[in-house]
Amino acid sequence: MPKTLSAEELRWYLDESTLDVEAVANDEDNHHGRPGALGQERALNALELGLGIQGRGFNIFVVGASGTGRTSTVRTEVEKQASSEKTPDDWILLYNFDDRDRPHAISVPPKSGPEVKRIYDALTDQFVNLLEKAFDDDGYLQRRNELDLLHEERTAAILGPVEEDAAKVGFILSRMGSAISLGVADEEGQPMSEEAYEALTPEQKQELEASAEELQGALEEAVRKVRVVERETDEALENLAKETADQVISPLFQNAHADIKEAVGDDAYVRLEKHLNEMQQDVLSRLRRLAPDEPSGEEEGGEGQGVSAHHSAAKRLRMEEEDSDHDEPALLRYRVNVFITQTEEGAPVVSETHPTLANLIGRIEHKIRGSETVTDFTRIKAGALYKANGGYLLLQALDLLREASAWEGIKRALKNHQVELDDPGEPGRMVMVSTLRPQPVPLQLKVVLIGTPDLYYDLSRGDPDFQKLFKVKVDFDLDMDRNPDRIQRYLRFLVGLAHEEKLLPVAASGVARVVEHAARVSHNREKLTTRFGWMADLLREASFWAGKAGDGHIAREHVNQALTARAEREGFLEQRMHEDIACRRVTIETEGSVVGQTNGLTVLDVGRYAFGMPVRITSRTGAGKAGEILDIEREIELGGPLHSKGTLILRGIMTDRFGDDTPLKLAATICMEQNYSDIDGDSASLAEACALFSSLAEVPIRQDIAMTGSIDQRGRVQTVGGVNEKIEGYFRVCKLLHEQDGNDGAMPKKTVLLPPSNVRDLMLDDEVVDACKDGTFEVATTDSLEDALEKLTGVPYDDGTDDCIHARVLRKLQRYASYARVIVDDEVRLPPSSKAATKAAASES
Repeated sequence: MPKTLSAEELRWYLDESTLDVEAVANDEDNHHGRPGALGQERALNALELGLGIQGRGFNIFVVGASGTGRTSTVRTEVEKQASSEKTPDDWILLYNFDDRDRPHAISVPPKSGPEVKRIYDALTDQFVNLLEKAFDDDGYLQRRNELDLLHEERTAAILGPVEEDAAKVGFILSRMGSAISLGVADEEGQPMSEEAYEALTPEQKQELEASAEELQGALEEAVRKVRVVERETDEALENLAKETADQVISPLFQNAHADIKEAVGDDAYVRLEKHLNEMQQDVLSRLRRLAPDEPSGEEEGGEGQGVSAHHSAAKRLRMEEEDSDHDEPALLRYRVNVFITQTEEGAPVVSETHPTLANLIGRIEHKIRGSETVTDFTRIKAGALYKANGGYLLLQALDLLREASAWEGIKRALKNHQVELDDPGEPGRMVMVSTLRPQPVPLQLKVVLIGTPDLYYDLSRGDPDFQKLFKVKVDFDLDMDRNPDRIQRYLRFLVGLAHEEKLLPVAASGVARVVEHAARVSHNREKLTTRFGWMADLLREASFWAGKAGDGHIAREHVNQALTARAEREGFLEQRMHEDIACRRVTIETEGSVVGQTNGLTVLDVGRYAFGMPVRITSRTGAGKAGEILDIEREIELGGPLHSKGTLILRGIMTDRFGDDTPLKLAATICMEQNYSDIDGDSASLAEACALFSSLAEVPIRQDIAMTGSIDQRGRVQTVGGVNEKIEGYFRVCKLLHEQDGNDGAMPKKTVLLPPSNVRDLMLDDEVVDACKDGTFEVATTDSLEDALEKLTGVPYDDGTDDCIHARVLRKLQRYASYARVIVDDEVRLPPSSKAATKAAASES
């Protein structure tokens, strides 16, 4: 028979006398509200393994629900591990003099990247200033002028005879820059105007043309010799400039070599020495751009052509560096991009909250110039993989998987043990993109993904690379065993939270009530939830209500008020359903007896708020062909697979009880009346079985009893979820209907039946417990279908008499079988109603 539970079995209360709140509050070491890894010993062991193994693929996937402290705990443990590890190198990007689109990626000791940049910048600024002074030096200008004068003398010596011959026949040599041509001279020896030439007679013109032909050969030979002289002069000027520049910058570069070596050490210096040498040679080969020639004031083509004025070279360099219209600023290639630099000791711990491909790998910034975009190696920005290299990268799995390219990018980096930044351009980009590809960087880091169990198992099944790359699973529990030590640590967490967030101090009664709620949230009063975020929110809300009431401490009544206010705030749907029941738009019967009708219990989740609600379950039976039990919810696609499974088990129960000697020729329907929403779960299968048996036996069921529980094919009652919400929901509906009918007295006794295995889950509201104490409400357990039927009907299930439920159902099934007809050899015959009848017919024959 069902067992009635005592008040002590309905709820666990924490003894407030075991909580020394004052001692904890005075403990300076406890003045923070972080619970740490309380109750997560298994997860910590797995995390320790994952952090300790440096083998390939031993990245970590943290599994757990939100609010369990998984992110904060993992970050704390990872930072603790990282603080004792070696600080990784800095990485700098340098211009590649052989391939400008493939910048060098060079590692230097930790924190030395900015110093390398400072040395390079100082070197560049110094050689620009010294070149300016060197090319403005009187000695250099004198030697330059001498070369220019020598050039003029050699040119005059070559062109002099040609000029004399030309003058004799009325011609003059004209020089426009490096171009030399013959022109007709007037009487004053100046170039003849076009009008004067046209005024000449044909004979004069013919004579001039003949003379020009005679001079042309000599002029062409002279021009060839002048070109040779110009090349020799240019070479001499270039050698002079290089010699002068080399004398100036060589000491600078020698000092830079020494400074770099001192800053980065011998090993890294080897990687930078070659680049400094290439930089020095590049400066010497680009003097025309670094210190371009300018005319000294005369018009182009005058006597001063070729003489340089270098006094404004440095100014032009600085202007050119800021001018985006240049293809490449003059000094840009001598700069350093400090790609990654370490600012703290130990391995880096990076959390990327927006893990797009660009944020993970990096990006190359561009500038718009005309109809195209341009960039340079100093505009390359590092992503999270570069920043976490040598350390740890923490990511939320759901955020990462929202962008498929980001997931593929991080897998590619982990598989190749290197990260390479490649900018393919934005999708749909219509203009030309100047792209860069820095040299790949070796990757040595551990990725920690944080996600839900569903994500973990989906990736395990759907991605063949996942198990190879994430070999360590860290599973955070939703609850932990309740014991005195963990209760004390819960106390420290709550007191510390109140201190850290400047809430009102929490009293022992307030702590006890929060811990009791933690047991209820865990759905097992022998455990406590590890959703510390939820408990922290409850304490914050209780502090608000305590402050509003003018109290100085958070006590039990304030926590209760916070829970009540939350239910009112989030219980809109529950309130509307209660209104429908009170107005009789939804029929729930809690009095009398009805054949084929029971009160089942359901639970509805609305975000973080759950509430229970009774539902009227009915069954109707009749003769059929193959013992079909029709679930109306399933037929109209409101019932989920678990609900349908519970209904189908009813056929197994019927077969177990009666199918051995009676054909199941019945048709039965099961319905949750006035249900218009999706429903799932098999917790109503006990109520459905009772309704079915009641309909077959034609025995009425008490409507003041509601039940929850699933059953197996042998009729044993099994554990279900949400029992607290279901019991409280039925209690509220019974109370509502009692008051709605205008009754002022005590409510007639109501009962809830539940599986015995759910007793340890009970953490009922104080009002329900008080109702059980005064006898107006009862919670009882039943471990079998037979016990439940006897409690519901008051009729024995099987006592050997003809009036027991089993006998009644058997007679009904035999009658249904007798109605059936089968066709054998085209003859209609009545089938035997049971195996016993078949044996009797055989013996008579």
